Amino acid sequence: MPCYHFCNVPTDRKRAAHSCAIRAAHSRAIRVLVCCAYAAAGFGVVWAAESTAQLLFDKVRAGVVENVKRFPRYTCVQTIVRSQFELPDAGSSCATAIAAHERDTSTAILRWHDRLRLDVAVGEKSEMFSWAGASQFESGDITQMVAKGASGSGEFGSFLASVFGGDAEGFLYRGLQDTPLGRVAAYDFRVPVAKSHYQYISSGKSYATVGYHGTFLADPDTADLRELDLYATEFPVADDVCRVEDKIQYARTQIGQNTFMLPKKSSMDVIYRHATESLNEASFSGCREYVGESSIRFDVDENGNTPDAEKRAELRPLAPKTHLRVRIDPPIDSDRAAAGDPIIGVIETAVKVKNEVVVHPGDKLKGRVVRLEQTLGASPRWTVAILFETIERNGFEQKVLLKPVDDGDRSPSGPMPAGRRGFTPPTPSASSITSERPAGGGIFSFAEPGNLVLDRKFESEWETR
Repeated sequence: MPCYHFCNVPTDRKRAAHSCAIRAAHSRAIRVLVCCAYAAAGFGVVWAAESTAQLLFDKVRAGVVENVKRFPRYTCVQTIVRSQFELPDAGSSCATAIAAHERDTSTAILRWHDRLRLDVAVGEKSEMFSWAGASQFESGDITQMVAKGASGSGEFGSFLASVFGGDAEGFLYRGLQDTPLGRVAAYDFRVPVAKSHYQYISSGKSYATVGYHGTFLADPDTADLRELDLYATEFPVADDVCRVEDKIQYARTQIGQNTFMLPKKSSMDVIYRHATESLNEASFSGCREYVGESSIRFDVDENGNTPDAEKRAELRPLAPKTHLRVRIDPPIDSDRAAAGDPIIGVIETAVKVKNEVVVHPGDKLKGRVVRLEQTLGASPRWTVAILFETIERNGFEQKVLLKPVDDGDRSPSGPMPAGRRGFTPPTPSASSITSERPAGGGIFSFAEPGNLVLDRKFESEWETR
């Protein structure tokens, strides 16, 4: 199954400079797209029958540049649906693969999909990522969090800075067009290899650069940028990738007292020479400015302790090898859930140490789902990874480090459903399960063809470390 990685590469630059890196890995290859460097430049529109086309272009560009310059420090929730498709075999030619895809997309067969929910923080120099709702941002590189499948960054400013900041040339006015976004003005552009920052690298080889082209759509009345479409097709014959197509839709979003042009949704579609397609579809919501905050409390003593500090100190950590049997409540439903969502494990039985109950039934483990994906085909299977981080007991919450006791294959036993008699789904090997466990978490596998629900019936056992 193809695997693609997309991430932001921080660089030292002035406030107006922005950069991004996009990586894609297919088999053992890694490709990197770098969009960087804001620079002042003169622009002209080719073949503009009316001066209004040039005037509109100038307004759009000025608005984009100003928007990028005054980006606040803010965070958004990014939900990504990632899918891998098998395309009809059209030979090993990129031309035939792309043509077959353009003729009929209904013949593509979904082979793998998952969903991610992340917080992305956009600062002065780079983007940072965490699982949604986490207490702090964990990484400037999304690939450190998402080890499998496609991931990305750069929609907020990097592509805009590249196209409107000096890389693109040969802008061509295509007139007014009626689209699902409404009536828009369309402009084509190209970025030649000599000015491109679109780079890729294969294992054991040096970086190479390819040119790309694209189109942007703008509101003719307000000069607001509505969509930016990018196409990279100039990959060498020796490479597996045929085409990368990025589409980013923008909308005015209020943050605090101001409005900014921010991504509303985006997609990245990759077609490979060997009849494979990867599609990432992302949406952005809940954008808000974040600032450092401090609070003053009047219920502290001269040593800075709160009234419950003494009781909290008395709550000793659980001893190593303490076993906890838990059930999931509320349920996790694959129709709506995503990697990054919180999860609660409710303790089922009391745990005693020297006749003292240290964990009561109903105490809770709190954590999150860190992987939720389904592989389709003749042997459909869900893979779920769970990470518990804290335990709530005696009314207090404390960190806990656990390891799973009974994770692995959880496929139902007994007769197969009607229509599937004689079919025995393959069981993942113990070594593959162990190698894919998240640090401190467990990984579970289910032979399920449809929706997956983890509820009170799903039990698991964990051991403190």
